[in-house]
Amino acid sequence: MVGEKLRVEDYMSTPVVVVGPRDNLAHARRLMIRYRVGRLVVIRDHKPIGIITKADFAKLATSRFTKRGLDRINVEEIMTTDLITTKTSDTLLDACRILLEKNIGGLPVVDEDEKLVGILTKTDIVRAYAEHFKGKHIAREYMEVDVAVVNPTHSLTYVAELLDSTPSKRVLVVDRGKLVGIIAPSDIAFLEIIGVYDPRKKIIIRRFTELPKGRLGPLYTYTIPIAQDIMTPDPIVTEPDSDLADVASIMLRQGFSSVPVVRDEEILGVVVKHGILRAFISSY
Repeated sequence: MVGEKLRVEDYMSTPVVVVGPRDNLAHARRLMIRYRVGRLVVIRDHKPIGIITKADFAKLATSRFTKRGLDRINVEEIMTTDLITTKTSDTLLDACRILLEKNIGGLPVVDEDEKLVGILTKTDIVRAYAEHFKGKHIAREYMEVDVAVVNPTHSLTYVAELLDSTPSKRVLVVDRGKLVGIIAPSDIAFLEIIGVYDPRKKIIIRRFTELPKGRLGPLYTYTIPIAQDIMTPDPIVTEPDSDLADVASIMLRQGFSSVPVVRDEEILGVVVKHGILRAFISSY
């Protein structure tokens, strides 16, 4: 059987982008953007001791760290320390089960001395599914139907709260019944505003203009970022009966982490990587 032959070493990513526990989040942010990765492994003496993800950055929008600049927050303050690892010789199936059971996005891969040699992520499993399991399942079997929906003018704070509480970790933006955008944690993770913005306060824009009775004076506009400012517009969608391997290929080709499922403009759900991992396990 195909699955029994697939090993972690066949699909893990290497080299791994790493940081130290005392590095600040501004440095970690730059690394994620530069190398286009969603997580960094935190190491000490070449051994993994934690992990930090884009989702951790996204949570800063509503956390106690809000008023502190990223250069004043150390990685160790927000990293996940309850670390689970895997080895190169482990089966991809066992690693996939760990990702699902622990609800995590990546597993550092270590050698016999527990030193870091790679990382296995949900994206790697999606790639394996696309390559080996075409014709096994369709989108509607593994889509998330509990989808959070906002309109384009909902606030960043509200969107961040939904992303944190919704199982799919996605928010769909709908305008007059039509899907116009999608928001993932990565869309708010690296906003310049995070780290200095207090979501309880409004941003004040001051400009001079003509006031009543012909006078010139300051006009104050109170505003906050809204859904349409941060969403990915006009997302690629799929039909409920589409082959799930084709949906996985769309994710890989476009760099997406989710694909909405739509029929005749009716939103039925969204396929996320978590669902494809479940399909991967059931395909054995």
